Amino acid sequence: MMQLLDIHTHRVYVEPKQAIRNLFPEQLTECSDGYYSVGIHPWHVQVEKVENQWKDLEIIAQNTQVLAIGETGLDRLCKTSYILQLKIFQRHIVLAESLHIPLIIHSVHAVAEVIQLKRKYHSTIPWVIHGFRGKKELAQQLVSSGFFLSFGEQYQEDALNKVPLNSLFIETDESEIDIHQLYKRAADVRRMPVNEFTAAIQENIQKVFLKY
Repeated sequence: MMQLLDIHTHRVYVEPKQAIRNLFPEQLTECSDGYYSVGIHPWHVQVEKVENQWKDLEIIAQNTQVLAIGETGLDRLCKTSYILQLKIFQRHIVLAESLHIPLIIHSVHAVAEVIQLKRKYHSTIPWVIHGFRGKKELAQQLVSSGFFLSFGEQYQEDALNKVPLNSLFIETDESEIDIHQLYKRAADVRRMPVNEFTAAIQENIQKVFLKY
């Protein structure tokens, strides 16, 4: 049986259930065989179309193959109005809570706000910061606030080492690198046998994405 290893990717896998493929609103019709996360990325919020985007998202999110909501979040380097980003992000939070599935988060220069929102909503679902590249201190702050962190091709090794195994995921995001290579590299960084590291992450995936 093929393992679900990659919790966030934008590419199409030959074995679709090996990854959770992230779809943007204009891709929602592509949801067929496999696992998906669906959301409106801050970069893709279109002011004149956002309500239609949201209606489409609410419909596709009901699909049992959708394992998470997102990616969504806050990006202070994005051209989209921050106020609009915040409004849309909060709608994603409510949707994920109503469906009892995890939230995949894109956060750029907005960690304090994201942590504050998690507290505000007293969220009962897992929140996953994807593509984490921050320093170990930031990683520790997020983990202590109840977040999971997902590491891709680029990251700071000190940060990876500071994240408890039970709060960790691996992803390819937009990279073309093989997910198994990322597992091998991360296991080497943590000085663990790759099979033990993979088993630990698999347990996290089962607990967070596949139990709902």
